[in-house]
Amino acid sequence: MAPPAGPFESTPVAGGLLERVRAVVSRYPYGVVLPTGSELARELGVSVNRVRIALGALEAAGETVLRDRVRRFRLYPHELHPMDTAFDRAVREDIAQQVYAPGTALPAGLLGRRHGVAPQHLGRACRRLIADRLVTYRDGPAGPGYYLPDSTPAASAQQRRGTDGD
Repeated sequence: MAPPAGPFESTPVAGGLLERVRAVVSRYPYGVVLPTGSELARELGVSVNRVRIALGALEAAGETVLRDRVRRFRLYPHELHPMDTAFDRAVREDIAQQVYAPGTALPAGLLGRRHGVAPQHLGRACRRLIADRLVTYRDGPAGPGYYLPDSTPAASAQQRRGTDGD
């Protein structure tokens, strides 16, 4: 089960516009300033508002970042969005300190509020945690959400080595 896709899929511009904008953006190297929404709209022959919605979806997915409210950049595939740094660090520290039991739900919404991650950006904020197998997105006892694996990566490694961690 994939994390929630975000608000873009429910908008009237979903069609193929997101993929068209993504295709244009993907022609630019990572870390380079992207064209403005107006420039992309002209190139694609659609309204600026529709392109801005698509760009917002790319940012919510962690593919781009808007800096200084003006310049948009393409993020590297495993680069953490700047707005998610505190969230990512806090979750990693909590997992390392065993604040959450294996298999339990991560209080992502609460952590998001605490660290300035909007609800629609939780998927983006958890992307690296999922890639590093520290968190999964699945249906669980508390419903769909972000969960810790049934065992931590460190515990699994210790079990494979046959040590008890002492």
